[in-house]
Amino acid sequence: MTFFPASLRWRTLVVMIAALVLSQVAALWLLHEYVTEPRHEMRVGQFVSHLKTISAALATMDPEQQQRFIASIAEKEGIRILPVRGDEHMRPAADRPPLRFFRERIREIFGPDAEVYVRGGEGPGGEPPRSRLRPPVLWIRLPAGEHGFWVAFPPGRIERDPLTALFAWGAAGLAIAIAATFFLVFRLNRPLGELARAAEKLGKGGDPAPVSETGPSEIRAVARAFNQMKDDLQKSQRERATFLAGISHDLRTPLARLRLEVEMLGDKVEGGTQGGMVQDLDDMNAIIDQFIDFTRSEAAEPLAPIDLAELARSCAERAARGGADVRCELDEVPLMMLRPLAMRRLVDNLIANAARHAGGEIRVRVTRGEGRATLSVLDRGPGIPAGLVERLKQPFTRRDEARSGSSGAGLGLAIADRVAMLHGGTLDLLARAGGGLEARVSLPLAV
Repeated sequence: MTFFPASLRWRTLVVMIAALVLSQVAALWLLHEYVTEPRHEMRVGQFVSHLKTISAALATMDPEQQQRFIASIAEKEGIRILPVRGDEHMRPAADRPPLRFFRERIREIFGPDAEVYVRGGEGPGGEPPRSRLRPPVLWIRLPAGEHGFWVAFPPGRIERDPLTALFAWGAAGLAIAIAATFFLVFRLNRPLGELARAAEKLGKGGDPAPVSETGPSEIRAVARAFNQMKDDLQKSQRERATFLAGISHDLRTPLARLRLEVEMLGDKVEGGTQGGMVQDLDDMNAIIDQFIDFTRSEAAEPLAPIDLAELARSCAERAARGGADVRCELDEVPLMMLRPLAMRRLVDNLIANAARHAGGEIRVRVTRGEGRATLSVLDRGPGIPAGLVERLKQPFTRRDEARSGSSGAGLGLAIADRVAMLHGGTLDLLARAGGGLEARVSLPLAV
């Protein structure tokens, strides 16, 4: 069991997202080490230098100048400056990583006792309690001559909040990766899907249109090879059909003359011998009929609404008129879009196969299941070993040991299997309960 997705789309998406995550981790580390951290240190250094300038300026001013200077700083920079009165209830701010560098710098400038504070009523790190709405504030005590001043400033002056940028970066990268993946896979899946549908149709005996030779060079090469293969297969099939049709046509006339001559022998030969000769000629004609059926292209026949049960009944009645013992068990099934002549050839071949190799009673059964209709031809013959089922569906294949007394060209099951596949169904050769064979054709009702 594997958790890796099976489709090309999702595999490509997983690989691209994994590559994106790794690349972003590396990019963020490099950005932090060589861009963000140096810029943050420079920004903190500039603010500490600014505080030093404020401290020096306040030390040189009289009270009136200090008031004007403090008001100007508050208006322009949003920094509040208050004289130290001794009852501010300050306490050190939490030891967070963003504040450590700032503490180090202010201690270098203002001495080892310099500290970052918060008011006693504020939360850890300067955050206000939930019941209060004023923004968080950090405090630092500046010496200014004989007096001291408290300087209040927002944490944003010395801290950074990279999470928003990180989430935005990650979301944008993920969206770009997903969009790029679906674009690439769409460009690949469209010709591959067309190729898969054409290959499926060709495998069922159809004649698909040439596959579009578009997309990347590798996809074009595959499409070009498929089109060439399809042309070669069709050419080979046409040559084989022409060959078989020619032989079948050429044999008709001499066989007809032979039958006429055999029937005119009269008393010159024994009746049993004459009957055997006529039977052999009929078998030859039956083989020729199979050749002709095999050379036909069922895919060219148009679909039509057909009652499968009624079609099976008519085939069984025709076989019964020819001497076969056929019984029908037919359920009602909805009309299906089928190729009438091809389906008649399928049923006729299965009944003829059962009559030739099994004899006795033959049952033709039509049933309806979930989304499928099933046509079965059942006999009480010797059956077929499970290991030979697929082999006997191939053209010109016979197994006399499995079906004694066989005759024919070995095309009946091949024709039936080809017609079933053409209609999106399957032909299964199953052991019948109590002995014998069940040739079961399962067709989708949506056909």
